[in-house]
Amino acid sequence: MDHELKVFIFAAAVIAFAYVAIYPRMTEKTLNRMMVLDLGLSAVLVVIVGLLYYGSGIRFSMVLFTVPWWVFTLLSAAIVEIPFFIWFCKKWDIDLSPPSD
Repeated sequence: MDHELKVFIFAAAVIAFAYVAIYPRMTEKTLNRMMVLDLGLSAVLVVIVGLLYYGSGIRFSMVLFTVPWWVFTLLSAAIVEIPFFIWFCKKWDIDLSPPSD
């Protein structure tokens, strides 16, 4: 299996798990709380992918250019997360506007 596909599938699994199992169970569903949890999940994702590819010298293809494993991991996670994020915020009526002064 291609390295890119492995990372993309793993990122998709982590994001899907977060939006199906973790985020719906939060007692307080706010953007700040989601960002804190997402930062932790992203760190776990980067560490796990890093255990596989750190120091390997493998470059990942982003169609027009190649990037290191950690850039590909973060971009893949972001691409997968955007639709989940929009859906979740609409479903739970999470306010995305900046706080008023």
